[in-house]
Amino acid sequence: MNLDRVHAEILKACVRVRTNRAGGSGTVIYSQGEPGQVSTYVLTNQHVIDDAVRVVEKWDPVLQKNTKRDERDLVEVHFFNYRWSSRVVGANAIEAEIMAYDKDEDLALLKLRGTDPVPAVAKLYPRGEESKLMVGVPILTVGCGLGEPPVLTQGVISVFGREIDSREYWLCTAPSIYGNSGGGTFLAESHEFVGVPSRIAVTGFLGSAAVPHLSYSIPITRVYHFLERQMFRFIYDPAFTEEGEAETRRRILEADKQHRKEHP
Repeated sequence: MNLDRVHAEILKACVRVRTNRAGGSGTVIYSQGEPGQVSTYVLTNQHVIDDAVRVVEKWDPVLQKNTKRDERDLVEVHFFNYRWSSRVVGANAIEAEIMAYDKDEDLALLKLRGTDPVPAVAKLYPRGEESKLMVGVPILTVGCGLGEPPVLTQGVISVFGREIDSREYWLCTAPSIYGNSGGGTFLAESHEFVGVPSRIAVTGFLGSAAVPHLSYSIPITRVYHFLERQMFRFIYDPAFTEEGEAETRRRILEADKQHRKEHP
């Protein structure tokens, strides 16, 4: 294992995410633009930022009635400073907006308010190639467990297609703990991002207890589905642009608003 590459391509892409009352981890999955105009996006779990989103009822002057909408607080994303390659000596906090979230998929996308280059961006596993992965493939999992700086663990993918709440997860043996949620699962050889550690196995034998050496990751398949459905396809497909996807989302919202106005 090339530890210099692990540090540069995995550890530095891991961030800590904090809200007013909770927190977890995140992974930088997109960062492009000229210096001073860089757009950076961080993927995390929805449950990590859950308390930063509130559904409120407000008067809509167009529809002339009360409607429900969400209000999203800013969250903090912490990038870590390193000495001697991998010794954490501090962290920088940057405000981020919650751009998209899906409670059923348990995924959320944050956009940094900072516009400077970031230390690293995760390399996404190619879309549509998931069937080539096999049980036993070595992985590295990273996340800010217990609020610590990035914690790196090793293991393998043990089970594909594990359904929880009608959603697919991959069971991994890389140890994970509370606070790792929203981090990254990477192939140990290529350092490609293949999932989001999101759940810890729990046993009911002799009382409920966490099994930290068995954790569940949201597979990259669901990540792509989330980005496509939320119109953030530019993150993985250069055929789309950030501006174009923003315009698509705006048109969809306007069309929905007009439909609700005509069919109250």
